[in-house]
Amino acid sequence: MAEQAVDEKMSKLSVDEKKKLTPAPEYIDERLTLYTKLKAEHDALQEERAAEKSRAIKVTLPDGKVVDAESWKTTPYQVACGISQGLADGTVIAKVNGSVWDLDRPLEEDCSLQLLKFDDEEAQAVYWHSSAHILGEAMERVYGGCLCYGPPIESGFYYDMFLEGTE
Repeated sequence: MAEQAVDEKMSKLSVDEKKKLTPAPEYIDERLTLYTKLKAEHDALQEERAAEKSRAIKVTLPDGKVVDAESWKTTPYQVACGISQGLADGTVIAKVNGSVWDLDRPLEEDCSLQLLKFDDEEAQAVYWHSSAHILGEAMERVYGGCLCYGPPIESGFYYDMFLEGTE
């Protein structure tokens, strides 16, 4: 899946361990613990829905082609892979019935599906929003700052950070 591909790429990156705060600020572990708990609950709910509610659905692509899928099981990423791995690898986000939809989120019903690449403005906004979160955590881990504001903007993203003892 797309998440696994990102994890594999991230694991190959090296970090200068001397620059990381040791130990990391407590709130990072607290945040990760909460995320792990909520993710496990979400995954269990998704499995329950897949077991109880899954049925055959039709997914309509922008060119009018209709693809067979299973509700609560098939994801936009899987549909993209069925078309081509290159398309799947280049897709940033999906739109399902006109709403932005994560690539790993299962489809729920008959729907229209668009697969957005980075050249799409909405895909850029999603990409930069996610990038801002990654930058924010890196800043917390390396500098120990308090994140203030960091949205995606028209041509990228940024983060403001407060560092105690600085002006």
